[in-house]
Amino acid sequence: MSVLHLRSFFFAICILLTVNVSTAILVNRTIDDQAGDAVTGLVPQYSPASAWSQGSTCPTCLVKLDPSQTFDSTWHDGLCDLDGTGPCTATIQFTGTAVYVYNVLANRVSDTASPPTNLTFWLDGTQVGTFVHTSTTSTAFNYNALTFSSTALENVAHTLVMRSTTDLPSMILFDYVVYT
Repeated sequence: MSVLHLRSFFFAICILLTVNVSTAILVNRTIDDQAGDAVTGLVPQYSPASAWSQGSTCPTCLVKLDPSQTFDSTWHDGLCDLDGTGPCTATIQFTGTAVYVYNVLANRVSDTASPPTNLTFWLDGTQVGTFVHTSTTSTAFNYNALTFSSTALENVAHTLVMRSTTDLPSMILFDYVVYT
């Protein structure tokens, strides 16, 4: 190999060693209603505690879902403002650039229509969305129903609050959150 080739080779190696190459790989992570985030260990916080039940183990809950249709076979059942207790909230913390909230939507349960699902979503203290589901005559449940999404977020820590709409009865069947 000639001196010119060696010099060019070493120059190329030096350039490659000094270039800072960064590659970002987007990864979806799931926050289960019960187990929380397997990576961070954070779990959703529910308020008021008296309005929420772990649906898969609740003998008195109005709704009986098929656990095999839910993420990790669990969901949280919130009956909100049925007795004047005020709104229910589920608070989820994550760090990422996108977030997607999934619930189960109920229609007719037994001989009566279930309460509607009336939700507002707050991200970092700002209301960013609403969702309303009114019961139909169907007895089918809508599993994995996307009730909120937000993309193009700054890649920092975020606090998402899913809240029943003030002063309106609401049934929340919260299943999981996916964030990127």
